[in-house]
Order: sequence, then C-alpha cells, then structure tokens
Amino acid sequence: MAKWARISYQGKATLGEISGDMIHLHDGDLFGEHQANGISVPMDEAEWLAPCEPRQFIGLWNNFHERRVADKLFMPSSPLLFVKLSSCVTGHKAEVTRPAGYDKRVKFEAELGIVIGKECFQVSTEEADEHIFGYTCVNDITAPETLFEQEGFTHWCRAKSFPTFGPIGPFIESDINPDGLQIQAILDGKLEQDYPVSDMIIGPRKIVSMISQDIKLLPGDVIACGTSSGAIDMEPGQTIEVNIDGIGRLENTYLGNL
Repeated sequence: MAKWARISYQGKATLGEISGDMIHLHDGDLFGEHQANGISVPMDEAEWLAPCEPRQFIGLWNNFHERRVADKLFMPSSPLLFVKLSSCVTGHKAEVTRPAGYDKRVKFEAELGIVIGKECFQVSTEEADEHIFGYTCVNDITAPETLFEQEGFTHWCRAKSFPTFGPIGPFIESDINPDGLQIQAILDGKLEQDYPVSDMIIGPRKIVSMISQDIKLLPGDVIACGTSSGAIDMEPGQTIEVNIDGIGRLENTYLGNL
C-alpha cells in the first residue's frame, strides 16, 4: 500500500509518503514528478493539510440501497451530483465552524472519496482505474436547514460549502481495491455510521465513468461517493471521526460559531 499526505513544513505545503509513524517528505507534484528530499517528520508532530487541492469537489446523493429504502427514495439511473466549492476544503485535525449569522443545525456525513490522478473525459468503467489515483476519507458536512430553506429549490452548493465544511484526509491510499471497504462515522467515541462500499447503487469506477461522460475530471479532483443511514447533527465541542480501514481516520472537532 502507498499512502500520501500533505503537511505544512516550515510554512510551506509539502507532499509526504507515509511509512509507519513517519512522513517522508517529497519535492514536486503528487500527480506529476516528485522525489524524496531526505526529510522525515513524525506523524504526531505534523500540521496536517488536505492531501490534495481539488479544483472540482463533487458529491453524490442517494447512492446507497439501505438509505434509499429507509428514506423511500427513487432508484437513480445515473449519479445524482452536487458541487462543494473548493473553498470549503480542510484537513485532518482542523476545526470545523459555522459562519457568523448561521446558528442552526450542522450534520456530518462519512463518505469514501475518489481522488482523480489523470485527466479524465468519456472513459469506460474498465478504464476508470487508470485515471483514479486513490481513495481518501471525506466528511461531507452539511447545513440541512439551509439545504431546504426555500421551497422549490434545494441549496446543495450553499449548504455544503461553508468554510471548513469539506474535511478530507488525512491520507490518499493509492494502492487499494475499494470494493470491500467499510465506512464508519464515530461521534465523541460512539459509532454512528457503519456501512459497506458494496451497498453503493453506483460503484466507484462506474461513478468516474458516468460523470466523465459529461464533465472533464482533472488531477486532484475529489468525488465523494455519498453516504448511507446514520448521519446526524453535531453539537459544538464534539469530535467527529471518519474511519475507513485500509485508508485512514479523519478527525475534526466541531466548534459551532467562533
């Protein structure tokens, strides 16, 4: 397995490869040329950043059989997309806040994230692995009351793009088959979500293929594959973890309003 991260080192965003409890720093571009520079940092001393900077951060809704049945939703024939703006992206251990003027509910959603490694347009499901760099943990944080505040229009982008509402990381695992993965959300030590990738209506490779028929995907883009049942509201001061064995554990504390 090969795990990659980005940290702040001497004030500069720096790529690193994970080995044991150490981060071996690299110069260069994760999706291009890079090489080890001989510097290593212990993970427990790292200042974590999101492991990539997506130009396009795409989310899916209604992509799990269990939730579709529980919520009496229709069966989608293609990925049901929304966009999280890149300004919402944050990393492992970062604090999550809601902006001044918004004092309503904030909800976590634990998800598998696909990270695109090569430009991708109109590829087949069989070709998708050639364009996927790896997989990461995503918390698709949402302001549900903003989402549905206006009858006749769903504010997907606005409700999901508040600053800090897009935690990603801490790692991208570039050598893993996602089909057998299990996604968990743990709120203040209590397991709230625990569901398999195998319950997806549209699986990771098919997601990439189907989206790419209409949208050109770029290196570093992230696709959050949707969530299943069990996502609930967070209260200020609570810690939320997204755990995917084989990939990593993404941890953030929700502070409410600053």
